[in-house]
Amino acid sequence: MNNMGIPVSRWIDGVLEDKDNIEQKDNIRAMFYWGHAVNSQTRGVEMRQAMKKLDMMVIVDPYPTVAAVMNDRTDNVYLLPATTQFETYGSVTASNRSIQWRDKVVDPLFESKPDHEIMYLLTKKLGYSDKLFKGVRIENNQPRIEDITREFNKGMWTIGYTGQSPERLKAHQQNWHTFHKTSLEAEGGPAHGETYGLPWPCWGTPEMKHPGTHILYDTSKPVAQGGGNFRARFGVQFEGNNLLAEDSYSKGSEIQDGYPEFNDKLLKHLGWWDDLTESEKAAAEGKNWKTDLSGGIQRVAIKHGCMPFGNAKARAVVWTFPDRVPLHREPLYTPRRDLVADYPTWDDKASIYRLPTMYKSIQAQDKSKEYPIILTSGRLVEYEGGGEETRSNPWLAELQQEMFVEVNPKDANDLGFRDGEEVWVEGAEKGRIKVKALVTRRVKAGMAFIPFHFGGKFQGEDLRERYPEGSDPYVIGEAANIATTYGYDPVTQMQETKVTLCNIRKA
Repeated sequence: MNNMGIPVSRWIDGVLEDKDNIEQKDNIRAMFYWGHAVNSQTRGVEMRQAMKKLDMMVIVDPYPTVAAVMNDRTDNVYLLPATTQFETYGSVTASNRSIQWRDKVVDPLFESKPDHEIMYLLTKKLGYSDKLFKGVRIENNQPRIEDITREFNKGMWTIGYTGQSPERLKAHQQNWHTFHKTSLEAEGGPAHGETYGLPWPCWGTPEMKHPGTHILYDTSKPVAQGGGNFRARFGVQFEGNNLLAEDSYSKGSEIQDGYPEFNDKLLKHLGWWDDLTESEKAAAEGKNWKTDLSGGIQRVAIKHGCMPFGNAKARAVVWTFPDRVPLHREPLYTPRRDLVADYPTWDDKASIYRLPTMYKSIQAQDKSKEYPIILTSGRLVEYEGGGEETRSNPWLAELQQEMFVEVNPKDANDLGFRDGEEVWVEGAEKGRIKVKALVTRRVKAGMAFIPFHFGGKFQGEDLRERYPEGSDPYVIGEAANIATTYGYDPVTQMQETKVTLCNIRKA
């Protein structure tokens, strides 16, 4: 239980790997795919094998995803229809760190339920809903969203996800018109001076009224107005080198140099301890800015113009990574075998996130003659993620109706096919997809590009009939990751989707 868990990119190996090689008692036996597009993960052929071996699969989504159709199981597969964002209400966080409050537009369609109700009913069935939803009011089997928002606001001190509240977020929603379109700052009105959505870090308690942080590490503003600096997360010194900032600090800071993370001892040393109230002192004793649940340490640090998490240099040398600074390492599957000796990959690892992970043993295999074309994958503007939702939208589906591979004219001419003809793209681990050829100079000779938003076909097999009646998307196609191959980042275990090898033949 103390080991880092198996990430979603490696669940396949959690099922298929010999359990003697896994740092847990048994293989993965059941999978919950909760809002997850399995076709966004690599090694589709092995994924299908893993799905067959599971005792149970549960898919929680507004749409029957590719997971529901890509295997040929006939039992122990459960589809739990979840609502879309229009059928529920609450807070959502955007990629710019802003949080938006949304209202319900329509009641849930059919028998679908919001995620928080599904989670409550599941934990109730398993016997621990009283623990998970302690402090959250339940109304008609639905946990109250405002209580859930307040709960994560109370606990997420490390990233400044605490200064928001349902009330503050609702005030932003109801006063959209007062926010500047570029600076995102409210100009007058009840939220004057605040950044739209109170993007984290939004420090302290909601009562502190921190405006949120529009741009990270902006030393031209006071911390109290959304400014900041680099975090002193890794101590004050490493290998004899000073890690704290030098001659750099947020505007208005009373400490005009680098400083460590704030804790009770630092406040006392600086003479700022008495800025705390008596109740804050009691809560802050022996604590730091991350563990003081009163928010007092953060409040006092910001009062004096300082960042609660300290002021340090940017961490350019990451000594906890396999490569302290980025080095070029040839991909596991590379056509440039002459570069492998000078730029080898890492050694195989006995365990990363509980699983053995291969590097050099794969790179040692020369597949470049059988698979001479570099294959990469990526996104389209009109589709999102695994594409189940966007390919079910008639306006978006109309924009791209076929899964395709982009091939340079020279390769197409050498291989004997034309634009618009069907071809087989086979990856270096034998997974293959049947797609339309898009002959274009957007890719150079020796390279091919495929988008990863498609699903509903598997190595030439049409799976449309497997969708529940009326739920199949307008557009289906081969999943790109049937043709992709093994390869994982040694730190995050993010799958390799950008560089592998393939061959292409006319279908």
